[in-house]
Amino acid sequence: MKIDRRFTSRRQNPYEGITFVKRSSEIRNPDGSTVFKLENIDVPEAWSQLAIDILAQKYFRKAGVPQRDQNGQPAIGPDGKSVLVSR
Repeated sequence: MKIDRRFTSRRQNPYEGITFVKRSSEIRNPDGSTVFKLENIDVPEAWSQLAIDILAQKYFRKAGVPQRDQNGQPAIGPDGKSVLVSR
């Protein structure tokens, strides 16, 4: 199978033509409390706030990520297992 190049040139970075900017995402409950907040995300300049919120909420969330102690080592709970971020 052969796939022809269509949108990039050889030896050209595919991100070269895209302008990236820093944006923030904050998801709130109806009562105004913050559910999720992330600042200084590099996103394409043309993206809408909804697209940024989806990216941040789905791909930058911390659920299931092992926590670390003050020495940078994985935190171990009383059961001997890694302590995970719950949300």
